[in-house]
Amino acid sequence: MKKSILLGAAALAAVALAAPQAADAGEVKLGGYYLFRMVSTDNTPTDVAGDENANFWAQRLQLNVDMKASDKSHAHMVTRVLDGKVVEGSDQIFGGAAAAGTGALGAADWQVRQLWLETEAWGVGLKVGNMPIALNDGLLVDNDVTSYGTILLAKNFGGVTVVAADVKVDEGYAAAVAAQAAMPIDQNHKDTDLFVLSALGKIDAYDYQLTGAYLKGQNKSTTLTDITDGWIALTLSTKFQGIDLVGTAIYETGADVPATGVGTKQLEDSGTFLALRAKGAAGFGGWNGYAFYGSTDFTSPLVQNNEAKWSPTWDSSGPGSQDLMQRALTGLAGNNSATAGGNTAGFFSNESNMWGIGAGLAINAGAWTIKPSLDYAHVVEDYDLTNRTIQANYTSAWGGTVGFSTKIQEATTFDLSGTWVDPKLSTRPAAVLNADVMHYIQASVRMDF
Repeated sequence: MKKSILLGAAALAAVALAAPQAADAGEVKLGGYYLFRMVSTDNTPTDVAGDENANFWAQRLQLNVDMKASDKSHAHMVTRVLDGKVVEGSDQIFGGAAAAGTGALGAADWQVRQLWLETEAWGVGLKVGNMPIALNDGLLVDNDVTSYGTILLAKNFGGVTVVAADVKVDEGYAAAVAAQAAMPIDQNHKDTDLFVLSALGKIDAYDYQLTGAYLKGQNKSTTLTDITDGWIALTLSTKFQGIDLVGTAIYETGADVPATGVGTKQLEDSGTFLALRAKGAAGFGGWNGYAFYGSTDFTSPLVQNNEAKWSPTWDSSGPGSQDLMQRALTGLAGNNSATAGGNTAGFFSNESNMWGIGAGLAINAGAWTIKPSLDYAHVVEDYDLTNRTIQANYTSAWGGTVGFSTKIQEATTFDLSGTWVDPKLSTRPAAVLNADVMHYIQASVRMDF
């Protein structure tokens, strides 16, 4: 999909990824896609009695609306009419309450995922609303067709774009109003915000993004009580002998939490995160690779919308998708947890307390594109981060994905892929579960419009 008109400078694309290109002035443009998928999967790392395979059909309809008043003022909306619902029966219900585990479509299936306005005021780019945000190669903050309530300003100073933003993590006003009948609550001290200041530019052959972020959870916030934390992130990208390289380093200061709050040693200690991505072209198509390391005490802001997008083994995307590597290592099926998924504090990265490597290919074979990939991940410390006791059931996993795709009509693509992940058990005595090879096979047809 095309990116929206950017404010300030082209470098702002590294901060806010948007919907398709806005229509001509005074026009409204509608676009999106429909995707139908058939799935067969065993998505649990635990070997249990009975048949664990799930076989179903799923579908998604996404509508993107772009509204343009002028070259500098336009608004965007991304709507999911339905997303991942099982296809069944002949009388699926729209708008009513849907029973859990059924294919019925409830009111929540018509969701406005993103809605924001872009304009310019006195020479400063302005974006307001619920918008997608990506910071530092999507490793500090990222989105997965979700959004952040944000006020964002952008200004170019001699080739350097400076971006300032207030991201509303939690707005406690509604909760405060609801509680007024029981007891007075200070509605001005119920919020949690992430304040961001970022600079983007170019030095010699390197593009850079330097970001400082500060999380402030005020008194009686419904998400995090009196908590502060900070991050400094630097991303450098360049092209070296035909290879695109992107490296990111993040330092987290460690959270300041009250004695009676949600803090743990993992929260309070500082942490680091390092990552490198590479990709290049070849005679057969192209290749890519990655490596990352997240220290035991690293925490990440706004992680409820973060996804580990290292490869399809980590993030398969689409309706009925199964992110097998994440499922194996982030707190599912009793793994509570060597990684962030089992921690109760609520804002940890999928890559906290973990390192991983992987590589993939894109092979052109006539009208088909074949994409194999291989992945491996391992926890850094084999114990629960909340109470510092050994608790992890699965400490590593390796797997891969093979995908085949081809264009069958104009803007219509057929895709077939298979993913497998083999988790490894901890050697601790309490690990009584049996490891099971996980799989995910899907065939889908997608039409873009």
